Amino acid sequence: MQNLKLNADMAAGLLFAGFGAWFAASAFSGLALGTTFRMGPGFFPAAVGLLLLVFGVVIAIKGWRVQNETVSLENVPWRALILFPLGLLLFGLAMRPLGLVIALLGLCLCASMAVKGMTPIRSVALSAAVTAVCVGIFSFGLDIGLPLLGDWLR
Repeated sequence: MQNLKLNADMAAGLLFAGFGAWFAASAFSGLALGTTFRMGPGFFPAAVGLLLLVFGVVIAIKGWRVQNETVSLENVPWRALILFPLGLLLFGLAMRPLGLVIALLGLCLCASMAVKGMTPIRSVALSAAVTAVCVGIFSFGLDIGLPLLGDWLR
């Protein structure tokens, strides 16, 4: 039997396929799919899950065929792996008590500081710009009822 080396494509493909299978299985088991013309709440998650599963399998097969590089933990972007989920968690926790503006600023600051070489001044400027665009689109353009300031700031 051949030694199987796990490379970046194979690891990413298996991860995508696993997430896709999980999303598709949860959509098929708990939500009504409906039809193509009258889509139910499970149609889109099932379609995205199946697409992610297919793409994951294709990427994993590509990685299995190549097998010339191995995954090294020395090159893992630990800062990004910590700050991106932290930003999402902070956004979810801050949305209700602090509102859309503060939650978006926190999310954008965490995400931008995860990028190597980003200075704090550029991070604040980028976060303010992205927050302004998102508030303009979601609160004023689409008129989605998200509170700009949360319960704690009113």
